[in-house]
Amino acid sequence: MSSPSPALRAFARLSTSLKILIVLSLALLPLGVIASLASIETAKANRANREAAAHLLATDTAERFNLYIDQTAAVLHAAQRRGAAGCRWGVAMIDAPSAAVAIFDPAGKLLCSSRPLTATLPMRPAGATPIATIDADDQTLRLIASTNDVPGWALAELPRALLAQSLHPHALEGSYAVRLRDAASGQELALSTIESMPLGRDSLAPLPIAGGQLSLSMTVVTPPLSANEILLTLLPILMWISAAAIGWLVVDRLILRPLDAMQDAVDRYRLTGRFETPPLTTPAFEIRTLGHAFQRAAQTITRHEAELEEGLARQTKLTREVHHRVKNNLQVVASLLNIHARGARTSEASDAYATIQRRVDALALVHRSHFAELEVNRGIALRPLIGELAANLRGSLPARAKPPVISLDVGLFHVQQDAAISVAFLLVELIETAMVRLPGTTIAIALEPVAGRADRARLSVRSPALARAAAPIDDHFELFERVIGGLARQIRSPLERDEERGIATIEIMVLDEATRAGAAE
Repeated sequence: MSSPSPALRAFARLSTSLKILIVLSLALLPLGVIASLASIETAKANRANREAAAHLLATDTAERFNLYIDQTAAVLHAAQRRGAAGCRWGVAMIDAPSAAVAIFDPAGKLLCSSRPLTATLPMRPAGATPIATIDADDQTLRLIASTNDVPGWALAELPRALLAQSLHPHALEGSYAVRLRDAASGQELALSTIESMPLGRDSLAPLPIAGGQLSLSMTVVTPPLSANEILLTLLPILMWISAAAIGWLVVDRLILRPLDAMQDAVDRYRLTGRFETPPLTTPAFEIRTLGHAFQRAAQTITRHEAELEEGLARQTKLTREVHHRVKNNLQVVASLLNIHARGARTSEASDAYATIQRRVDALALVHRSHFAELEVNRGIALRPLIGELAANLRGSLPARAKPPVISLDVGLFHVQQDAAISVAFLLVELIETAMVRLPGTTIAIALEPVAGRADRARLSVRSPALARAAAPIDDHFELFERVIGGLARQIRSPLERDEERGIATIEIMVLDEATRAGAAE
């Protein structure tokens, strides 16, 4: 097999973008030159032809209209000489039943009329050029003519349709628009309109007719496409097709197919964890370099994932060890408190030990709940926490004491560990104070959502024992108020007290569903 030529080797060393630029430039250069030359020549020829044809058509239309006015004036002169019999003769000569002819004497008296007409004396005597005016309301053109040998004047009303017939033969086909304008009054009369939606229009300067009394303006439709213009239209399409075909061929061979092979290799790496660079026959140097770089990156990622898994397993072991040690230490503290409580010589000391032990139990309960949720990290559920806490407090009373009646109405909410500890301590203070002040009292604990706030819940404790007048105010009750005030500050929410009804309410921050789902992920 012969080795590639030096030119091919040099081209293979170029970047893919430069290859595409060179190929497309060489392919589109002849088409671009041809399209440019054809566009220039076609534009010049069409512009000259369109201007010449439009001016010729406008001039021819103006001359036809002037000729028609002169012919109508000649008919009026002849009709005026015929006297009262000239009106019907004039209409017949004009050859238009819709036209009207009338003859007046010098005083303005109507001598004859082909149909009822109203007229006033002309503003000036009619000379060699008849007087032409436009009546926009009746859509007619009025001509007033007179001869020197017959006194009076003759008047003709020419409707718009009759005037349109005197124009160019193609005027009524909707190929161009013609408008007459009265130079004196400014009134206009549209003789023909463009009915189609042409690609372009040329509006010509108005031409004077009827001795300058009227002006004729014309709008001409752009001529249809010529052969040059069709070629000019098709050339960009051919250029686009050529560019798309050549560009697709180059990009498919040099980029897309190698990238598909790389994608298959990446998919296999995602499933098997091993990346193998596919055999790339493309001359694109960048794609081959990308494959080698990705292989090195895959090896690095695999090594780091193994290290992370090992570190995570070690961290999990350490976390569990810390949990067991904390749990054991709390159990040792609870056992020591129990031993000292049994050896206490006074009831006050026993009550003090019991109070401390309740708080240690509450802390141990929160710690146990936190470790139970540690695997998914979705927060501590308050419903089982509050239920177990209330049961422990009720069971911690001495056998001789009358237990309270505790009712729970707690929704399913989750909180962080620090909030759970503060809530647990607050409930311990409230329930313990109620049990001490009024043995056998009723305690209602409720946890419900706050309207319009998915991240907050309202915790309320209701008991007659929490009313200020339920029992004498002693040092224990004053200490209780200071403690719950401090706990409320830890929860970062004001504690609302109804001291007459014995209700304590506070809002706490909870984890909404979106936060819990994000933490779990």
